[in-house]
Amino acid sequence: MANPLAASNKKAPQGRVPAYQRIEEDIRSKVKDGRLAPGAMLANRHNLAREYGVALSTAQQAIAKLTADGVLVTYDRRGTFVSHPSAGDANGTAGGNGAYAPPPAAIIPEKRAGRTSEAFSESASLSGKPVSMTLGIVTASRIDTMSYSDIEIFWSCLAIRSLEQVFSEAGGATRYYHWRGENQETCPQGLPEDYAASIHNGIAAVRADGADAIAVVGFCDATNVSDEIVRAVDIENVPLVYISWHEVQPPLAQVFYDNSFAGYQAAQHLLRQGYQKLVFMVPFADAWITDRIAGARAAIRHAGLPEDTLRLYSPETPLETYDRPSAPSRMYEIATEFFVKEWGPLRSAQPCGIIAPNDDTGFQIMDAAEEQGWAPGRDFGLVGFDDDPRSCARGLTTVRPPIEAMGEEAGRLLLRALQGDKNGQSVRLRSHLIPRASTSLGTK
Repeated sequence: MANPLAASNKKAPQGRVPAYQRIEEDIRSKVKDGRLAPGAMLANRHNLAREYGVALSTAQQAIAKLTADGVLVTYDRRGTFVSHPSAGDANGTAGGNGAYAPPPAAIIPEKRAGRTSEAFSESASLSGKPVSMTLGIVTASRIDTMSYSDIEIFWSCLAIRSLEQVFSEAGGATRYYHWRGENQETCPQGLPEDYAASIHNGIAAVRADGADAIAVVGFCDATNVSDEIVRAVDIENVPLVYISWHEVQPPLAQVFYDNSFAGYQAAQHLLRQGYQKLVFMVPFADAWITDRIAGARAAIRHAGLPEDTLRLYSPETPLETYDRPSAPSRMYEIATEFFVKEWGPLRSAQPCGIIAPNDDTGFQIMDAAEEQGWAPGRDFGLVGFDDDPRSCARGLTTVRPPIEAMGEEAGRLLLRALQGDKNGQSVRLRSHLIPRASTSLGTK
């Protein structure tokens, strides 16, 4: 089904008509002739601006006018919808005062009944009742363990909460599925030997229960998980969104966060706090660390500083990949070696900031430093990543991934897909730096 919001500026009247007015008139026309049915969800403001080839502020101006007139209605965390006509308006258009009744829920096409999305939207909107729909949520982590010290479980729970809220506000229900074996540990060392089969079995369980859409939450996955998802489900006919820590290749619709930008934020913050030399601790290798290092180097470059402003500190034989059980002790050993052998001369030269691969290893750097008589925030700066639940209590500055926003965005993508928008999107979200005591230069 073609996107009813797709527009060409060639069709819009030219001349002196303001751009926002052309967008307004085009949407009014689509509502009037039924191309945008009552209850239909519009694309977000950024996508609208891109579709019409205008600035974001111009698209917002058009939507604001249509909302004020009652043609559209906007709900926080749900999006913007075409309003339902008032009950007394038999023609299905705005009355003399432009009054519209808000949609009871997003109108979702019934695929299994064999009707087209347009026909179903029309019949559902006339009934004025929310449409029943089910979202199957598939995860690689056991969220029922409540082990929030495991960052994968913590993130999955946060994303699912936001995802469920968006879906429930649109009239839907959710079901949870776990695609790993019952006794499997978390990633990456805990992946089952029959990894591909376990993904297929998990998604098969979702489809067998008749879920209308699928959300796969995989914050700590293997590199080939996206390939297995594509093999396991017909994504052309089953709305599916993949929530992940890294970008994957098409055709999956996906929401992920930008690890490179997170590294940029960490380095930029330290520089702005007055730290003139930076050290990135690299106790092990992994793709997400490589991305964060690249971002930190970009921040150095954009600040007009020499490349050697950032130094990578790594053992002679770093771990080939991140191994959660052994990572903390490994980081503690490396940090102790660093503070015993190299910290004295480095500190006496100029203020130095340290970037840890994540918060978990950042805690080990703090412990190793304090045993040698050094304190973050007083003698050096320290930034981690992930906003581990313990980071606040320990005063560790961290870069927080937009986990809740990722869940919300995934919910919106699925709702649009259920309305017939099959244009799978890859949505990149940026993290937020949370300053705490560990980067307060010179604090006593």
